[in-house]
Amino acid sequence: MRILITGIAGFVGKHLTKYLLEDGNHEILGADLKLANFSIDKFGTDEDQGRIKVLEVDIEDKKSVENIIVKFKPQQIYHLAAQSSVNFSWENPVETFRANVFGGINILESLKNYCPGCRILAVCTAEEYSGANDKKKAIDEDFKIYPSNPYAISKAALDFFSITYHRAYGIPVLVSRSFNHIGPGQSERFVCSDFAKQIAEIENGTREPVVKVGNIEAYRDFLDVRDVVKAYSYIINRGKIGQAYNVCSGKKYKISYLLDVLMSISRRNDITIKVDKDKFRPVDTDIVYGSNSKLRSHTGWKPEYSITDSLRSVLEYWREEIGKELN
Repeated sequence: MRILITGIAGFVGKHLTKYLLEDGNHEILGADLKLANFSIDKFGTDEDQGRIKVLEVDIEDKKSVENIIVKFKPQQIYHLAAQSSVNFSWENPVETFRANVFGGINILESLKNYCPGCRILAVCTAEEYSGANDKKKAIDEDFKIYPSNPYAISKAALDFFSITYHRAYGIPVLVSRSFNHIGPGQSERFVCSDFAKQIAEIENGTREPVVKVGNIEAYRDFLDVRDVVKAYSYIINRGKIGQAYNVCSGKKYKISYLLDVLMSISRRNDITIKVDKDKFRPVDTDIVYGSNSKLRSHTGWKPEYSITDSLRSVLEYWREEIGKELN
């Protein structure tokens, strides 16, 4: 299978690449804006590494995208490339919209013109639902789209464009509406990774024993990134064309609980918590969690990692990273 992964150098892209190499004899082409933090040498055997090629490309450039589609002729595309931070999107809404919408349109247009049979998974977000949740039930795919931040608005636009291109041109599009990810390698811009990095720095003596937090009273749905990429593979291979799928654990976790778990596996017992107003979003939602019933019933997918396993993996990752910095 010839597979194109946009955003291959990102958190999810690296985990997806690893999963696909283990899953089958695929030829993988990765495209990313910056490849400084991506090394093929970190993936499996020499044979595995020989099945990966990467290109540094800006998918906002229409001609560059067309060249990739025409030359590589992908059979599947995982469109991961995005500006994925909600906080960053408030500060840079125009940049967020360009990155998340224009690049996706370029891919859809190129498929329409040069490779209409290629399956594409457009990775979108549960943030699209955030203003619509009645807080009393898990969000399913029939919930109204009601985005309440610039990142969510940009992803809702990609979601609508993707389904429209399927209906108008027959492109085999699938959409994921992904809830919060968690796992080793995630940027500290995201809440659990932020907590874990601070704790790792405290353990190493490079930070005072205080963890700074934002709104820890909110509830969110967290799924291990290794379960996420498995879900993406199941959707693109087993899902129904033209459909959107929630990718989530189906459980709601209070942010303070996740912090408590991380504190319980810390090597320090003298850590205190301090609220930092700068970490709060301009607009936030109390409870967001999803239903994965459609994903399970259509594809047979099910999660494998517990929240404690995931949090432990994140903390171990930051312990290693902080240790490297000190050596």
